[in-house]
Amino acid sequence: MTADLDCHGRGPAALSSLLVRHAAADDAQTIFGFVSGLIEDHLPGQAPWTSAERIETDGFGPDPLFEALIAERDAKPVGFVSFFRGYAGWRGKPMGIVHALYVLPEERRTGAARALMAAVAKIALERDWVRVELFVEEERPAIHFYEAIGMRDLHHRHMRLDGETLVHLANNCL
Repeated sequence: MTADLDCHGRGPAALSSLLVRHAAADDAQTIFGFVSGLIEDHLPGQAPWTSAERIETDGFGPDPLFEALIAERDAKPVGFVSFFRGYAGWRGKPMGIVHALYVLPEERRTGAARALMAAVAKIALERDWVRVELFVEEERPAIHFYEAIGMRDLHHRHMRLDGETLVHLANNCL
């Protein structure tokens, strides 16, 4: 689906047309470029752990693991958001989980990130999701953006089990 989600940017550079649309398989290389930029922002010099081919398979294959939206200004991709459906167990309802949000450095503070998040919020309401959540590292400047659009800091810790510890725990279950 490539329809305009009617979520337009508001800001100094918004004089140019900003369109948010659903990503398609042929956007995999563009998404990979954005993921690479996100990794560079967080871990300068780190090579991406994924590929455009993997993104295409995982996001647009027979059992998609995520959805993505692309923000375009004057038909040029300027940012993306990827998200997936989760489950709010205490509420007994589905919810959205934003996995990644990235806007090109020269397009930041133009309304593109806000438009992408507004599009996710619109999808959440259309699908009767109870909320949208994301994880953000401590001290990241993005925290101020998320608070400005109405997200609340839950002061939860994000825990991870992977690699050797994942294998160790799996091999030692009772």
